[in-house]
Amino acid sequence: MRLNDYVGIAAHQLKKNRLRTVLTVLGIMIGVASMITVISVGNGGQERINDELLKFGINRIWLFPNDLRGPSDLLVLSDVEMLEEISGVDQVAPSSYEKVFLSTGRIQITSDVVGTTEALFDMEQMTYLEGRGLTEKDIDYQRQVVVLSQEAKEALFGDASAEGEKVSVNGQKFTVVGVENEDQSIYASFFSGKCYIPITTFNNMFSSQYVDEISVTAQSTETLDNVIDTSVSLLLNKYGDGSMKMINLTQEVENAQNILDIFKIVVSAVAAVSLLVGGIGIMNIMLVTVKERTREIGIRKALGAGEHHILGQFLAEALFYALLGGLLGVAAGILLTKMSGNIIGIEAEVSGSAAALSVLFSATVGIVFGLMPAYKASKLDPVEALRHE
Repeated sequence: MRLNDYVGIAAHQLKKNRLRTVLTVLGIMIGVASMITVISVGNGGQERINDELLKFGINRIWLFPNDLRGPSDLLVLSDVEMLEEISGVDQVAPSSYEKVFLSTGRIQITSDVVGTTEALFDMEQMTYLEGRGLTEKDIDYQRQVVVLSQEAKEALFGDASAEGEKVSVNGQKFTVVGVENEDQSIYASFFSGKCYIPITTFNNMFSSQYVDEISVTAQSTETLDNVIDTSVSLLLNKYGDGSMKMINLTQEVENAQNILDIFKIVVSAVAAVSLLVGGIGIMNIMLVTVKERTREIGIRKALGAGEHHILGQFLAEALFYALLGGLLGVAAGILLTKMSGNIIGIEAEVSGSAAALSVLFSATVGIVFGLMPAYKASKLDPVEALRHE
């Protein structure tokens, strides 16, 4: 028998028993669709989490006083200049925080204000609904300018433009130079609602020479360890052991990836079990088929068909069940991935490798579970088979 003969006979049998074919294929299809959806949505979720964490800054560290024993005024602006000299450092930005009253005369609100430099705006890659961020000249000349949060702008000015308008900050007049564009990301949820003024203006306004924290970015991941070690060492040498704390998100990114990998493995295992159940369904149907076609097998052997011909014939049918289920499962998986991505709010795409792997796995299941019925059929005695009613 030629290959097209095996294909023709298998296709004829599947078409002949349509309901049986649908029910048998369904188990494989569900398993493949589940596996593709889990892998694709998991990858999309992992990319989303990585993107959000990258906004915080993988090459970024936060340095601030250890306040376990209460607030401690340690860091000063000269520390920023010291840290800028470290090899491998990209940018350094101080931040100081206060709660203030913002007013336009008619409307007054409370808001968090951050005293900082232009470096922070570069670190966080801020975008603006209006105007700009702080500049180096704003800091050098201690200008009374403010970048409003989107929330503060809407509360004070509504739909009107705020750029160039005057705002009172704790009774002092400031000019609005920009309005931050706050997206709906996880990152924005942590830092939204803050207004920004020059750190030099902040220190004058609140009669303080201290800063609450210093952010440092490394030029690359390769220089990050040196930046961390040197920064912490310099500050501890200056202020004493246990005086400083440091945060870096590299470990958090790795933990998030590990959690998602475990999730994908567990759910993929469930999908694999579904495929195995589908394989058992194929085996059961093939055993029934062998019993139903025992006389046909006897006739074929009597006419000269060898054991390998019978084996190939029934293996081809089992493989057809699995491949048909696999291909339909890929189509269902693509649809489910799109739906799941839209519901969850992530960009999930089916990778070609995931689809190919799922179809290959389903074909393997078909061959493995179809082998026993096919072998049983090939070993039937032709005389006994011909007597079967």
